[in-house]
Amino acid sequence: MLNIYIPNTSKQAIGGGWTFLDNFKKGIAGKEAQIVNTWQECDVVFIIGATMTDRTEVELAKKAGKKIVFRIDNMPKDSRNRGTAFSRMRDFALLADEIIFQSEWAKVYVGDYLKFELKAPAMLNPQIVYNGVDTSVFNFNDHPQDRGEKYLYIQFNRDENKRFPEVAYDFYVKNFKARNQDLVIPELFLIGQFSPELVGANFDFFNKEVVHYTPPIADREALANMYRTCQFLYFPAFADASPNTISEAMACGCTPILTNVIGGTREV
Repeated sequence: MLNIYIPNTSKQAIGGGWTFLDNFKKGIAGKEAQIVNTWQECDVVFIIGATMTDRTEVELAKKAGKKIVFRIDNMPKDSRNRGTAFSRMRDFALLADEIIFQSEWAKVYVGDYLKFELKAPAMLNPQIVYNGVDTSVFNFNDHPQDRGEKYLYIQFNRDENKRFPEVAYDFYVKNFKARNQDLVIPELFLIGQFSPELVGANFDFFNKEVVHYTPPIADREALANMYRTCQFLYFPAFADASPNTISEAMACGCTPILTNVIGGTREV
């Protein structure tokens, strides 16, 4: 039996790291592996995200001879993580016995720095493992084309790389065209974190756009229902390594549109 310890100090229950953790726990159920509660009990310390992990525990585990596997999704941002995100990623990469990237794009973008600048030993043979989807939750049995002109956009944080203004512009054009050509009026479903000013101003829409807003959704079943409500998913995010949102939406029959060529989105 392989004993795995997954350090996690994050208090946030929404986001890619948490989704990966939930899927990983389900994936190893019944296998020759189990998750343990402390690094002292483990054979392997599995770091699923630099920003979710405390440096001290990993250093102690390494000194005790534990194997370190480090999953990297993207280049972390100090501006969103108390100024310590990048240094944690750097240190974990140097301690790691194995490094796993979420996509080929992430391997090039982050991996080239780790290999050529940092000279991390584990970069001699890095691996790529794409994010999975829990199809017991994210699935569909209807005909998506019958859902009508319903569009979904989700952002779990206010990172400017999510590019909501591109969504707003595209939806404005669709609404204008529909109203002037006697077509089906489109609906936009927005989920997530937006500034109070933007929410209060109806997201700066002004031409009778039909917009439905819901705060962040942590419940996976409720999120899957939203995917199944809509025919299309707006996903213009810049430099997203391997978005769970894309995989989950597609598993629910919701087609991604307005995708960005920079990042791992189109690999998914």
